[in-house]
Amino acid sequence: MDFRRIETIFLIVFVALNIFLGMTFFQNQQVDLATAGDATSEVLQDIKRDDIKLPKLSATTREGSYLASTNASTLQADAAPLAGQSLRFSKTDGTTLTATLQSPLTVKSNVTARLKRWVTEGNVIHGEVYVYAPQLSSASAYVFAQKIGGHLFYDDRAQLTLHVANHRLTGYTQTYLPSATTLRANVALCSAQDAVTTLYRENEIANNSTVKWTRLAYTYLLDAKGSTVYIPAWFVGIESQGSKNLTVKKVNAINKTVLKARVAD
Repeated sequence: MDFRRIETIFLIVFVALNIFLGMTFFQNQQVDLATAGDATSEVLQDIKRDDIKLPKLSATTREGSYLASTNASTLQADAAPLAGQSLRFSKTDGTTLTATLQSPLTVKSNVTARLKRWVTEGNVIHGEVYVYAPQLSSASAYVFAQKIGGHLFYDDRAQLTLHVANHRLTGYTQTYLPSATTLRANVALCSAQDAVTTLYRENEIANNSTVKWTRLAYTYLLDAKGSTVYIPAWFVGIESQGSKNLTVKKVNAINKTVLKARVAD
C-alpha cells in the first residue's frame, strides 16, 4: 500500500471522526437546550397557577460585563455656565449637586416631554447623557438615569432627579459618573424571562401579584481600591395584590442570583 493511499485513508477517517464528534456535540447541546426550555416552561406554568400576572417577557439574551468607575466628579468644576439656579454641593465630597430654580418652571401639560427637553437645553450639567427612567419616577420626582458608553446605569451615583410640585419644576438633585472602564470581556447575560423565573424560584414574587415591567441596567456591586464596580442586572417591578405599592427586585444578569438591597454603613 503506497504512502499517498494511506494518507488519504487517514484523512477520510479524520474528517469522518470530526463530523461524528460535531454531530454528537450538537445533539447534546440540543438536549441541554430542550431540557432548559422544558424547565422554564414548567416554572411559567407554576407562575400562572399562582395567579401571578406577567408582561410579555423576552427570552432574548444580550452581552455585558463588569464595569468600574472612579468616584471623582466634575460637576462642581463644570457648574459655571448654569444660570438662574441656586447651587449647593454636598459638603463631604462635592459629588452631589442640589439646585433650586430661582424662577420655577410651569409644566402643566406634556410634562415628561417638556422636562426631557429642559434637561438637554443646557439647564443641567452634562444633560445630554441622562435618559428618562419612568420605572424609577413618580408624580413629584422625575428620574433620569445616566448612560455611559451606551450602558444604562440605575444607581444613585449616576442619576438626575427633577422635583415637581403643584405643576412646577422647582429644582433637581444630580450625581454624575465621568467614565466607566470594562474589567473583562463581555459574556452572555440572562434574559428578562430568566430573571423573573429566578425571582419566582427564590420566593421573591408573592402569589396574586403582578410583574409590571423589567429593565436591564448597570447597578452597584462593590467598592474596591478607590473605584466602584458595577454589574448588569435585571430590575423587575412587582405590584402586590390590592395595592399600588411597587417593589423593585434585582437579579444579577451574569450569574442569575438575586441581589439584596444594600445596607447603609
